[in-house]
Amino acid sequence: MKKLFFAFFLTLLSLFTANAQVKEEMSETTRQIFINYKRRFENKSRVTGYRIQLFTGNKQSADRIRAQYLAQNLPYPVYLVFEMPNYKIQVGDFRDRIEAEGVRESLMGTFNGAFLVRTSITPYLKVANF
Repeated sequence: MKKLFFAFFLTLLSLFTANAQVKEEMSETTRQIFINYKRRFENKSRVTGYRIQLFTGNKQSADRIRAQYLAQNLPYPVYLVFEMPNYKIQVGDFRDRIEAEGVRESLMGTFNGAFLVRTSITPYLKVANF
């Protein structure tokens, strides 16, 4: 009988707590974090595209090249890729070769050995603010 009463009590308790609503306000910083996360992971499908490879070599040099690229404040994402035994710095997620080639030419002044690699990319979509 005690077990039956306890089960009944838990059932009632779960019904009341299921209807309770919690309203939580989000700070602007937290809201921006969620928007950026949504932009990055909204479309998880991968497609074949192009990236610009700036460097292949050891970790310290790769970090230096990555910092040099980030200092230019360019709008293209930068990736540190590890393929045994080398680290690679790759830039961008370009769907077509023509767009990638145009950006590569603009980077040639700073990164002489930049070249295109065909790889799997994550295309980014425009996301409406919520």
